[in-house]
Amino acid sequence: MLVGSQTCRNGIRTNREVKLKEEDVLRAARVVLPAVNFAISKAGELFSGEPSMTLKVAPWLLIGYEYGHIVTFKRLCALGFFIGFTGPKLYSLYSVQICKKGENMKARILEAWGGCSHKKIVAGSAVTVFWNLTSIKTRIFAAFICLVIFRWYRQQLTWTEEVEEEGQQQVKKTLTLVESVKVDQRY
Repeated sequence: MLVGSQTCRNGIRTNREVKLKEEDVLRAARVVLPAVNFAISKAGELFSGEPSMTLKVAPWLLIGYEYGHIVTFKRLCALGFFIGFTGPKLYSLYSVQICKKGENMKARILEAWGGCSHKKIVAGSAVTVFWNLTSIKTRIFAAFICLVIFRWYRQQLTWTEEVEEEGQQQVKKTLTLVESVKVDQRY
């Protein structure tokens, strides 16, 4: 490959010799290393193991797994350019409407689920249909996502309990402070 890429002029091959000095390598390292360090630190944040971050990253990994052969560097740059300019504009124009639609849809689903008298049968049917219509890879991915959701839910429960305990401790401190002030005022 490299032999055929050398320039040929009038059937005469010209060989160019490139000598790298230590200064050239150091200059290139000073340019490249900050970008590599940034990429490594962001990758560490993305794959830290926190359930909330896993839920954010997992769909993109699944899309990359399924359709990664279609993505080329040229298409990725074009998509990034398009999203970079149109995404913020569309978000600023339609975010209120999208949030309202989402809240309405959530309320309708919760209302329908609350009014359903056969919740166990509906849930069992949904699991059975999912199991019969999906591949093994999708089942494994769904099990992984369910595990992550359970971990995230448990983490949220412990966080709210800690916040409630801190709030109760603050109330006790405030009551103690108020009682001590009342006692001091009597004397």
